[in-house]
Amino acid sequence: MTQQHCAFCDGPIGSESRETVEHFRPKSQFPELAYAWDNLFPCCDLCQNNKLEKFDEALLKPDGQDYIFQQYFIVNYHTGEIEPSPQADQAEQQRAKITLEIYGLNLANRKTMRLREWRFYTNEANPIIDDYHYRYFLE
Repeated sequence: MTQQHCAFCDGPIGSESRETVEHFRPKSQFPELAYAWDNLFPCCDLCQNNKLEKFDEALLKPDGQDYIFQQYFIVNYHTGEIEPSPQADQAEQQRAKITLEIYGLNLANRKTMRLREWRFYTNEANPIIDDYHYRYFLE
């Protein structure tokens, strides 16, 4: 489904991280959703360890019908950071901030890895985007 990419950060799972399943709505708070398919996502260790049991109704769901990365975020190709889009309305910017914080999407090592992948991608003559991690960052 996600081509061995984390549903939240789009980083590698299986090779650099254990293959884990994330409960978008934590099972401790929403036990009735513990086995609901639309609440389960492939996830890397780092996202799962950052999120733990945190949840906010404003958290962006990666398969949400209203979710389009570019609507909520912009990328900084100098720092590797993901930032709330200044084009988004205030509510969308708040949702973006919550998502960045809960999943730890701007931790230092994540920014470094995005920049590394960006260099590989831009140096390739005919890159195939699905061969790379952090695809939303590369587009």
